[in-house]
Amino acid sequence: MKELIKQEVIRYVSENNSNYSNEIQTPYYDEPLVQFASATDELFSQYKEIIASEHLTPQEVFNIAYAGESSSPQTVISIVLPISEKIRSSNRSQKEWASDEWTLLRTFGDDHFIDGLTEHLSRFLNKKGYKTVNPTTLKAFKKYGNEKGPLSNWSQRHIAFAAGLGTFSINDGFITEKGIAIRLTSLVTEAVIEPDKRKAEDHTANCLYLSKGSCKACFKRCPVGAITEKGHDKIVCWQRCYGEESQLRAKAIGGNLEAGSGCGLCQTNIPCEFSNPMASSN
Repeated sequence: MKELIKQEVIRYVSENNSNYSNEIQTPYYDEPLVQFASATDELFSQYKEIIASEHLTPQEVFNIAYAGESSSPQTVISIVLPISEKIRSSNRSQKEWASDEWTLLRTFGDDHFIDGLTEHLSRFLNKKGYKTVNPTTLKAFKKYGNEKGPLSNWSQRHIAFAAGLGTFSINDGFITEKGIAIRLTSLVTEAVIEPDKRKAEDHTANCLYLSKGSCKACFKRCPVGAITEKGHDKIVCWQRCYGEESQLRAKAIGGNLEAGSGCGLCQTNIPCEFSNPMASSN
């Protein structure tokens, strides 16, 4: 089942027409990475303390999706979608705002393609007799904020960490073997699949700055100074990525107003853009 799911995800990403921009003349995403975590992994309970008490566990996801039924999830599937080279390269030379290509990715890649991929895989597994849920489609799913910045009650980065796909960066991004310029999605299923092992010694092991005190490339890339030795100022970052000017820039080129233009400067033209820098530095 593990290889069947991986191959189905890879097939969908490579063959589905919605993963291609006629305007940019490139796919939005390259070949994905897919790994698995046990739905009973103690990390999911710990996230209620690490992230917020509202953060859902896989069992809570199933309790909401299948209310009144005695269903227990067995596996959490996490998928890494590396942003394609042409889109990444368009953003490398930017110093103030995201490139048009990066902005269009946010609307047509993130909103359209990823939703379609996750829905497809959910149907694929349901048809095979395994109840499967995309937590972000539940009415209980929410994005909100507190004094530290934006949060959600199903963090894709933390799910990917549980599945052993990478670790966190000083800029709060997620560094995988295919780098930090990525998107993430996930599903919870009752299919029993052997979980992948987490190889990282700690949750920031792939970040050059947090592991070795070197780099600081993302500090210099941030146009609003939201990344420093103290960490990542999520509120300043959010205002830049989703604020009024960002929204108007997206609208001007046919993007989604609410998605904004984003930024992504701290994910491009840095050592961890498309690979794990610690893998080559050891």
